[in-house]
Amino acid sequence: MSLFSSKRNIVIAAIAAIFVVYSLAAMTVVKEGEEAKLTGEVVFDPNTVATNFWQQNAATYFSENAVDFVTLVNESKGDFTTLASKYGHYSMGDSGELSFIVKGTGTINNVKNKLRAGYLGVAVDGYEGPAQVRLQIGPVFKGSAVRDTINTISYRDYKNQIEWAQVSVAFHNLISQEILAPIDMNSMMDKKVEFIGCFTVGRPSQILITPVSLKVL
Repeated sequence: MSLFSSKRNIVIAAIAAIFVVYSLAAMTVVKEGEEAKLTGEVVFDPNTVATNFWQQNAATYFSENAVDFVTLVNESKGDFTTLASKYGHYSMGDSGELSFIVKGTGTINNVKNKLRAGYLGVAVDGYEGPAQVRLQIGPVFKGSAVRDTINTISYRDYKNQIEWAQVSVAFHNLISQEILAPIDMNSMMDKKVEFIGCFTVGRPSQILITPVSLKVL
């Protein structure tokens, strides 16, 4: 190797070393989970969204916005869309799936708590219609009626459908923990209950309500 080549390699190595030292000096070390402090971007957390609403508003929001189940059914005359503007909530603001918040009392006539999508069948007091009325008890919940009936939460506030779906799951987790876990489902047959819950209009033969309040009387 020539003397010129050796000097050139030394110069290149020195420049590289200076570059590495400069890069390390300019580097900001951020702990995992604290990236938002550097970027200013708020990290999305569906559990925070659901928990904040649940703690601050759930106790009054659902009770104040609930319509008596039998009243709703009788007024609808078989077509819930006619009551959308009066009692209903659309998932996309003024379109999408139509959901309602309802309340009532009844007697449990079926217990399916061994299923993944478990439910309690309920004979609602005063209801004489043909549809089966069920209260979802999880652990898997169908639909997103609870999220969709909350006027203060909008799909427009989220980046994509994944985040929007995660908000619904977070509400279901809270319902499982706060409302359903304290109840012994094995002893629910023939029990009288009082409920507030949300359902999305679907099959005429079945009304599937996700309870946000469930009391054994």
